[in-house]
Amino acid sequence: MVIIRNIAFASLTCLLLLQSCKEETIVVEQGMVLTQDSFRFHIEKQFTQLNSLVCQEQLIYLDTLQDYYKNRQYKPLWWDALTGDSAAWSNLQLTFAHSVSHGMDYRYYQLPLVAYYKGAVDSMKTSVEAYKQLAELELILSNNMLQMYVDIANGRTKPEEVYGYTYMLPLNNQKQLNYEAYLNNENKNTIIDNIHVGDTTYTELRKLLIYYLEEQIEAKSNAIDFSDYAKIEVGDTVDILPQVIAKLKAKKLPGDEILALNDTTIYTKELSNLIKKLQEKYSLTPDGIMGYKTFRLINASPKDNINQVKANMERQRWFTKPKEAPFVYINMPNYNADLHWKDSMKSFRICIGKNLPDNYDAMVKEYTDSGWLHKLPQNMETPQIASNITYMVINPTWTIPYSIIRREMWWKLVKDPAHLSQSGYKVYRDTHEINGDTIQWSKINKSKIPYQIVQNPGPKNALGTVKYMFNNPFSIYLHDTPSKRAFKRTQRAVSHGCVRLEDPILFGEFLMQNSRTYDADDFRIMMGFEPKDPQRLEDYDPTDSTATIQKLEETSKLRLDTPMSLYLDYRTVYYDSEWQLHFAYDIYDQNKLILAAMDSI
Repeated sequence: MVIIRNIAFASLTCLLLLQSCKEETIVVEQGMVLTQDSFRFHIEKQFTQLNSLVCQEQLIYLDTLQDYYKNRQYKPLWWDALTGDSAAWSNLQLTFAHSVSHGMDYRYYQLPLVAYYKGAVDSMKTSVEAYKQLAELELILSNNMLQMYVDIANGRTKPEEVYGYTYMLPLNNQKQLNYEAYLNNENKNTIIDNIHVGDTTYTELRKLLIYYLEEQIEAKSNAIDFSDYAKIEVGDTVDILPQVIAKLKAKKLPGDEILALNDTTIYTKELSNLIKKLQEKYSLTPDGIMGYKTFRLINASPKDNINQVKANMERQRWFTKPKEAPFVYINMPNYNADLHWKDSMKSFRICIGKNLPDNYDAMVKEYTDSGWLHKLPQNMETPQIASNITYMVINPTWTIPYSIIRREMWWKLVKDPAHLSQSGYKVYRDTHEINGDTIQWSKINKSKIPYQIVQNPGPKNALGTVKYMFNNPFSIYLHDTPSKRAFKRTQRAVSHGCVRLEDPILFGEFLMQNSRTYDADDFRIMMGFEPKDPQRLEDYDPTDSTATIQKLEETSKLRLDTPMSLYLDYRTVYYDSEWQLHFAYDIYDQNKLILAAMDSI
């Protein structure tokens, strides 16, 4: 749990503010003084003259504001702040700057623009011009105040604007907001801070953000130059190691034990063990070898941490993990499946889809320029989905996607057509099975493969002994795998998009707890395992047909009478069930997508 230092956040926001304008009376024409009563007329008139707004941008909440100002007889909200009252202007600045503690940039809300144009009012030649410009600024401020309110409540962006069609989690935390009550309340910061009361995850992330914002003010730029080193291993003599140790001590990473370490230019076993702890804390492979990812981690500035937390606060505004069990929750950067049942939770490791290659954009361009289908790069990243697991397939077949045939199998088949029969594959043309060993694959156009390749059930099947199905447009499912080595890795983005389960049997038993028809032992028996219940064990007959599906290598489908809720989420800063903070490596590099979308509005 992060401990927030006792520094008033107001002092932080003050450092982010523009300088207040000087307090003065606005005089236009000779001896003409602007009055609030006359200002009302110009506010009303402004709703019909919006083409001349100084910001030249559409006011999103124009209809709401028109009703709001009409109900208050067009009495302004920001008269004092706009006409030289320095205290009122400072309070307005602090209100917008407070959004920084919720992961926003106060510049989103055009305060510098307003400051510039309000400063130009006193040089105008006529009161009409002055009133008109002030009325424009009045509406801009009110519109942007509402925009800030909505941004903090429900997210500055929409997930579909960031991810397109690959985001399918529900926007289940969209708040119903009272715009009028918010605008009328003098203490808007309190209203803002109370929006997410009860959301512990959001509250903790906000505390963490404030911590890093305060740290940023104190931090100095002291990045270490690792350019001469591809990696650093135990026994290496490295001139920059004292800088590394000093930086880790300053951050107290991975913990206070770093403080007792003496300076050295030799990468010792002791230092390597501390690096292992650091790597583990941030979801890197804990091998004690410093490489590119560890270098990035050591050089991470408070700004990097700020950006990571901001992106995850935005995710939290979009979607909140359910509180009511049962459900399955998978946070992909965590590489774990969490099985939530009543007041308990069990977890096991998973593998997810591969991240995009670094040259993905260039590959897309090459495909676009060439028109060759086999050059189309495949996006294997597992999408974010909310769905219901509705059935399972025991001893599944695997129909190999054409993308895998083109990219991974075709060359093997050119060299050895017998690879198919030796590996338990069948080949179909239309619905007719043909002998794949006789196909001259070198003469087949990779972009127009006329065959369907299906892997038979069995111990070599890529989907293992069982797969779990849920509705989604991506043909994504959860499944067993005969290859277990990948589960030993820390970063397990290795699949073609589906989710591999380290313990598919535990997963099936969990699903059966929610069934009205079956129990966990029914599933075990179907899978060819002995039941755990002693009473059931007495009646268990391994020669029974229902208990030998696995041995007979027959495919069987079992539909769940009570579907299980499933959530595939993506969080790079998260808290576990014990409220311990975790940072995860952004394997899909998605944080910058969210931040870029927030900045682009």
